[in-house]
Amino acid sequence: TCDLTSLADDTPSLGATCNIQGRMLTSYLLVKRGNDLYLRMHRPLIQKTIEFLSKYIVFSKADLFDISDDLACYGSPGEADIDVGKGFRLALGNRTEFWLPSEQAVDAADDSSPWSDAELEAGIAWVTEATSEEYLPQMFNYHELGGIDFNKGCYLGQEIVARAQYRGELKRRLHRLHSKITRTIGETVSSGMIVSSAPSGLLAVLKNAANEPVTVKFEDGEEVEAIPCH
Repeated sequence: TCDLTSLADDTPSLGATCNIQGRMLTSYLLVKRGNDLYLRMHRPLIQKTIEFLSKYIVFSKADLFDISDDLACYGSPGEADIDVGKGFRLALGNRTEFWLPSEQAVDAADDSSPWSDAELEAGIAWVTEATSEEYLPQMFNYHELGGIDFNKGCYLGQEIVARAQYRGELKRRLHRLHSKITRTIGETVSSGMIVSSAPSGLLAVLKNAANEPVTVKFEDGEEVEAIPCH
């Protein structure tokens, strides 16, 4: 969904790969370095993505590799002083990522809560096994986060994504909400599903064509207010 030809080296972009129906197979943070493209995504979706793209990459002078064991990703809210060595640093507004060779391990906190809170604050939800091939990229608010380029050439699902942007009304969209109970990705609410969970709150895709705050109910009866992301 993002325009790879306009990427500058070491400048990250949000993006997604869609199926023919415009539903996201996976989403990722993408970085260009020379002739290489690095895609950081939900790890269980890597093999599925490689198998999906293999049908198309045969027409290009390119190869696909799973480098999960070669490169480690570390995250820090705000800024952190880490020697990247042969790796690289990505500034992402309220947080920073460090992509380092696996042999260049660093001491990392076991608690990922500050990182997930920072991503939630930024309004970022990633496609997971529970949400793969379920949602248009606009339903994750990627059109507001620089994850969709509507001027680039065609891509799989592009017609449906463009139609939803220019001709249709988005009936399902991303919302912020809070619960007194720990909720997990994939958990359903009365009008949608949780797609991101952090200690500070939740992101959910909900049916809401009016783009106004709505009240939703979890299966255990808890009612909460959900506010559309902008």
